[in-house]
Formats: sequence, C-alpha cells, structure tokens
Amino acid sequence: MTTPSSNSEQDKRIIPGPGDSADYETLMLDNGLQVLLVHDDKAERAGAAMNVATGSAFNPERFPGLAHFLEHMLFLGTDHYPDPNDYQQFLSAHGGHHNAFTAPRDTNYFFDITPEAFAPALTRFSRFFIAPTLDEAYVERERHAVNAEYQARLQDDGRRIEDALSQSLNPEHPYNHFSIGNLDTLKDHPDQALRDALVTFHETHYDANTMSLVLIGPQSLDELSSLARELFSDVPDRGLTRRTIDQPLILDDQLPMAMAAQSLDQQHQVRFLFPIPDPEQDYRLKPVSYLSHMIGHEAPGSLLACLRQRGWADGLSAGSARGDGQRALLMVNIELTPQGSEHLDEIQAALMAWIGLIRDQGVESWRYDEQARVVEQQFRFQQRQAPAQLATALSVAMARYPIQEVRRAGFLMEGFNAARIHDYLGALTPDRLLRLYTGPGVTGEQCSPWFGTPWQYVPMHHDRIETALEGLALPQPNAFIARDLKLINEGSNATRCILDAPGLDLWLHATGVFGAPRVEWRISLQSPQAGQSARQSVLTELLARWLEDSLSDVLYPARLAGQGMSAYAHARGMTLSFSGWRDRQVLVMTQVIDQLMHAEMESHHLQRVSRSLKRRWQDEPGSALHEQLNRTLVQALVTPGWTSEARLAALEEITPEAVRAFRDQWLSELHIQALATGDTGTELAQEIGEALSARLSPRVTPEAIPDLSVLTPTATPPLLRPRSRRGDSGVLYYLQGEGRSLEDQARLAILGQMISAPFFNQLRTDQQLGYVVSARYQPLLDAPGLALLVQSPDHDTSVLNSRIEQFLEGFDELVMDMGEEDVVAYQQAVAERLVEREQRLGQITARLWQELAHGWTDFDRREQLAAAVSAQRSEEIRAAWQALRSRPVLITGADDGVASNLMDAPWQPFLMLAS
Repeated sequence: MTTPSSNSEQDKRIIPGPGDSADYETLMLDNGLQVLLVHDDKAERAGAAMNVATGSAFNPERFPGLAHFLEHMLFLGTDHYPDPNDYQQFLSAHGGHHNAFTAPRDTNYFFDITPEAFAPALTRFSRFFIAPTLDEAYVERERHAVNAEYQARLQDDGRRIEDALSQSLNPEHPYNHFSIGNLDTLKDHPDQALRDALVTFHETHYDANTMSLVLIGPQSLDELSSLARELFSDVPDRGLTRRTIDQPLILDDQLPMAMAAQSLDQQHQVRFLFPIPDPEQDYRLKPVSYLSHMIGHEAPGSLLACLRQRGWADGLSAGSARGDGQRALLMVNIELTPQGSEHLDEIQAALMAWIGLIRDQGVESWRYDEQARVVEQQFRFQQRQAPAQLATALSVAMARYPIQEVRRAGFLMEGFNAARIHDYLGALTPDRLLRLYTGPGVTGEQCSPWFGTPWQYVPMHHDRIETALEGLALPQPNAFIARDLKLINEGSNATRCILDAPGLDLWLHATGVFGAPRVEWRISLQSPQAGQSARQSVLTELLARWLEDSLSDVLYPARLAGQGMSAYAHARGMTLSFSGWRDRQVLVMTQVIDQLMHAEMESHHLQRVSRSLKRRWQDEPGSALHEQLNRTLVQALVTPGWTSEARLAALEEITPEAVRAFRDQWLSELHIQALATGDTGTELAQEIGEALSARLSPRVTPEAIPDLSVLTPTATPPLLRPRSRRGDSGVLYYLQGEGRSLEDQARLAILGQMISAPFFNQLRTDQQLGYVVSARYQPLLDAPGLALLVQSPDHDTSVLNSRIEQFLEGFDELVMDMGEEDVVAYQQAVAERLVEREQRLGQITARLWQELAHGWTDFDRREQLAAAVSAQRSEEIRAAWQALRSRPVLITGADDGVASNLMDAPWQPFLMLAS
C-alpha cells in the first residue's frame, strides 16, 4: 500500500476516533525513518515499538529462519550496551516488559515501562537498530535458543497443519518455506559463516526507510519528538525500499485439490481455501470482511446452524489468511464432529450452496450498512490499549496504510460496492478450491519436512452430490444493534452494595470515565452443589457449556452487535458474564436467564458440550508443557480441585438425564453475588438485580457456599508429573510463603520482581537450557509464592532441577548482600504497577470482581498492598528470602516417556490446610 504523494502536514495528520483524547504527531527524520508520536496524558506507562518491514518471507534460501534468528540476536548487546543482559535487567528493575516477533513481512520490537524510565530504556532500545554487536560469542549459543523454540513447538497442531499445507501450495512462494529456524538451517556453510550471513541480512534489510517507529506516553509531543530525533537519527539510511512478493500462493494448475493431514489433538476440522487478492488492498471498503461475516454467520438458517442440526459440525469461522500484500486465501474453517468427518463432500456442497445463496441474494446495501454501523460504533468508542500493544499495532499499520489512516484503517467501511464484493465472490468456486481435512486418524504416505505431519492427497467427489442442505436462509436484520449511545455518567463513584438480601448481594461501580456507554455484569450463581466432588464439578461445567451452546445461534446477532455473553463454571458454581453497550443488554440478560431456568435441555446440545469437554481434557497432554506444569501445581494446591483424569472418569458416567436433574436441584439452592460496572445508573442496576431475585428466587446464604482454600506444603513431596505427550522436559519449582498477610505478599512480590531478570539471564541466555524460562511472583488466592520455570528440549528434570538449585544458591548471596538502595527500584516498580489506573472497563471489572470474591469489600486491596510494598526494608526482604528457602518445595515436572503419577496423588500426604 503506497502512502499519499503529498508531503504536506495536512496530509499526514492522524485521523483519530471521536472519543480519542490523545494527541498525535508524525515525523520524518532526515534518515528516512517514519515516526509517530502519541501524547496520552491518561497513560500510566510509556511504550515504544519499532517495526521493520522485513520478516521470514525474505530469508535467504541457504538460511531458513535467519530473520527470526536476527530478532533474537539484536537483544544480545549493542555498541553502547555490550552486556547481553543489560536491556532486560534495566526493564525488570523499572517494572518494564518487552518482547518481539517475526512475521512473514515484518519484524517488530516493543516494550513498555514506567514513564520516568522511558528515556534511558529508549536509549538502550534505539541502539538495536543503529549498532547491534551481533557478537560472534553469542551466535552459537543463540542458535540453540532458536532451536529450542522450534522444538518446543514440534507438537503444536497449528504449526504441524500449516507445515503440511505449505507442501501443497506453490513451492516458490516464501510463505510456504520454513520460517522458525533450527540447528540444521542456522549453521556455517563452507563458503559462508552464519554470522556473516546474519550481518549481510541486517545490512540488506534493516534500514531507516523500511522502519516505522511509534513512541507513546504521558510525555509531551515536544519531549517525545526530542527523544526520537536524538536517539534514532543515527539509524542507517541505506536507501532501501520495502520489498514485495511476486509469486502466487498457489498455482492455478494445482486446483481444485483435496488433502488430509494428521492432527495430534482429538479435533476434526476441514478448511476450505480459495485464492483471492489480498483484502489489504481494499481496506476502505472491506469486501472480504463483508463476505466473511456472511459466510461465518451462526444465526438460525445459517450454514453452521444447518450443519449442527445434521450433527456434522460444532463451529465455523471465515476470514482471510496468508495475506502477502498482493494475494491471500479466503479460509472457511469448520470444526467437525466425528460423524461430520465422514460427510466432507456433502459439507463442501452445502458450503458452495451457501456461497451461491449469498451471491444471488446476499449482496445488499442494507446488510453492508448494518455492518458499517457496528464498526463505526466500535471506532467511536474504542477501548484503550496498553502502550506497548497500541505502539505495536500502529507501527505495523504504518507499513500498510497511509500514515493519516493508521488509527482508523481497520474500522473503515466507506461505502457499499456490490461490484467489488462480487469480484471476490467470483473467486469462490469449486474449481478454485483447496480442501484440507485434519483429524487424529489420518495417515499418509507423505510427511511434512519440519514438523513431521503425515498427510496425503485425497479424492474429491463434490460433483456427485446432487442436493445440499435444506433450510439455508440468509440472516434477518439485527435487532440487537445499540441505538441509545448517550453517556449518562460523568464521574466515578465508589463501589457500593445497592441490594443486600440473604440470597443476593448486588454491587455497583457506576463510572463514565471510560467515555463509552458500556456496562459489564458479573453474576455468580453459587450453590453448595457446585464442586464438592469431581462429578458435581463436571455437572456444573456441563450446565454452563450447555447454556452457551444452546443460545449460540440465537445470540449470535447480539455478539455481532457488541453484546458479549459467556458462562463459566467454577468451584462455587457458575458465573454469567455480560459485556457490551448498555442499550439492548437487558434483552440478552433476560434471554439467558429464561434459557437457564426453563429451556428444554435437548440431547444434541448436551452431547455436543460433553464431546467438547472430553476432547479438551483428552488433549491436555498435548498442550504447551508450561501450561501443563502450572495446571498441575494449581490442581495440587487449590482445594476443592480435580484432575483432568478424575473429571474424564466422572464425565463417562453422566447421562443427559443426570444433567437435567442436576439443573433443577442446582437452581433450587442458589446464592447470587453480582457486580455491575460502567456507564449505568443505580435505578437501572437495581431493577435488573430485583428481576434476577424474582426470577431465580435465591435463598441460600453466603455461609452455605464452601470457600476455596490453598494447601500449604508440610514437607517436600515427590516430583508431580502430569500426563504429557510433549517431547521436551520441564520443571516448575514452586516456593510458597509461610504467611498470608499483606506484608508477606508484599515481600514475595518484591522478590519476584528481583529474581525475574537474573533467572532468565542465567538459565536462558547464559546456560541456554531452553526457550521457555521464567521466574515470577505467583500468588494462589491469598497464598504468596514464587514460581521458577524451565522448559528444555535437551535436559531432563534432574538436570533442570539441579540448575535451578545452583541458581538459588547464587541468588542467596545476591539477596544477602543487598542494601537499602538496591531494594528501592524494585519496590517502586511493584508498587507503581499495582496502583496503575485501569485503562479499560474490563480491567476494573476484573479487579473489583476478584476483590469481591475474596470478601475485600473496601475495594482498596491493591492500594493496601502497594503501601505494604513501599514500607518494606532490605532486612525484611532478606529475612523473607531466608524463610522461603527453608520451606518445603513443590515441584511439577515432565520428561519424555516418563509416566504420570497424578492418579496416585503423591502430594496429598505432604500438604495441609494453613491454620
């Protein structure tokens, strides 16, 4: 996408949303670097992002993964800051966070930090793009880190399926090449060393003219401008331009085609892929967004609704994929039932009939205008983003769109253009289709080269299907689109209880500070029957999922209109979550409560949610290993809690009749705790609360609802092993604090801030144990603790555990030598993070809801904790560390080929409830 030809300041003025109070300024430095400055006086943090318009699509043929490898290497020292740990250590000491990613067309680097430390952090950051050392000493070490990242993802189905798909596409298109890198691709060649290739790639692709920089913070535009000019004017100007890709993603003579690939998870899916122009070229009109909306609609009469009625599908989505700036694929992804996987040709025929119905009757201006109206509301009342997140999004947008439209490009729907929509529809034909089926039972004579996915070409018989699904019907006008968008609150009120009865308490935090007529509701339907056994826990989960599933098609238009609804089970019962515009929200809430109380629980819904739960718990051994280790920790310590194995066993015994009976019993014993936040008034909130009470008749007092508790180790149990099928090893080393007071929590929060960077630097950067390495403060409810994690492709749990112990011995000395001045920066970082002003309504809702669940009804817990953090002294931190080191350790871990021991519950004799 080209930028405007005019260089006038008027042409470069950013077009913000109507409710956007930030000030924007664009700069073009003398070296050609395009800069966007954002002054936001409401920002609690400052952030920066640099986007480089090159990525894995431009890897040299001899060095697949080189762009990603360079991303890693930039963090490991610059001319002014040669210490590879300096950047992370500085950010950690000042409450900062950083990361980077390599995409096909972009490499993006970003961070955020407290505003006071922004300038020195930015000084370090800028040198990445001016004079990275690319030190030979770290090349060998970091290629092992890239390889560890590759190995950590070998069993991720997303990567495996994409690897198989790439084998059937145009082999000349760079998106179809290996992008991560490993030890085989990142190595010296007889005539070219890896470091030489790295330097050449940097000089060939990293250039001020191909970069876009965003600085965001509460600093004035003049201050931000000075920082940009002072720190980034030396980014080299090599006269480069952004590169384009001129190869098609898939060749015409390859289509039509059908293939199948093996998944490790129990999920059956089919993807229908059609080559189209990259919709980025039509960002003002959004014809592909329009078509994706129509194809992916879930209301009664939609393709998904009809497939569900046949028992063939559970979910459907549509959108563009693999866009390269010129070309893309329109993908329709259908989550199949096992029965649906036997009817692929019929499903394909149904999809083509659905597309044909859209082509013949669905391209209408009122439908486009309806979508545009919803998108305009989203743009008008945009939720605030964290500075680093916003900086990243804007820096990527600067590489795609005219500078003045980077804020609104994603929201533009400037006018209905039937001809352009039909241009894209013309590409969605059976003879231009690639169909990809994935499932656990697939075998294949071919194997993808990088992730070892078995796959094969399969026959396609769609032309033999004479009839498609009956009952297809285009969606009706959306009755849930908000009409009243007036703001009714101007200030912020304290959180207070507005209804207080034995069976129900309703709390209100009415605020208009977020500048949008949105309201969030959390309604906890608590029951003594919810989670005191694995069977009760599973029944509660089934009930919550049935509620969502049974309303999915009816409430799909509400979700499109910005009305969010979810139901999730927990140990005390079920929480109903509503978020969206104040107007029309009551319609959704009423429908959900009616469904919960009175709707017939049809067997096909119950079978679908039971199948989904079974698949989720069966697939847990294939989830990311660090997630498995953390889940095992929580299951061991938080009670009541149940392992996935226990839940699977309980699920097998539960019939639809049992779920129906449970609903009746569960509804007869309720206590309701509710919270409303946002732009609403007391009278409206009370009316809703009273309606809830009248409909649900809650009569159980809070005392009858069991509390969650966190167990405390009395001795060190054996290593707890989840049932993992990941090929790597990992250890999560958990130290729980002895006390549970605010002071105990404050001390461990400070220690968590202190330990994070040195742990990462020593075990990840220096020792190269693995890609996933972290140390952090990890409280469980009111129990403070530290969690040290290492996931490794090369070292088993005994080695990882010994390395963690060695690190802790060295950290002992660091803590003991620590003076008062050494603690202050960490205290300040923790305290400032705790009391940061919420930037979005969802953030304040989550905090208040958590405090309410703990019974902290003064709603000042974070302020109390921040004060406790600031009050600590170095001797108290040292004493807390010594006490922590003397306590029993709980370790979860996994090794390839070593069986789980969780069914034996080896932790139970070593744990007890805290007194």
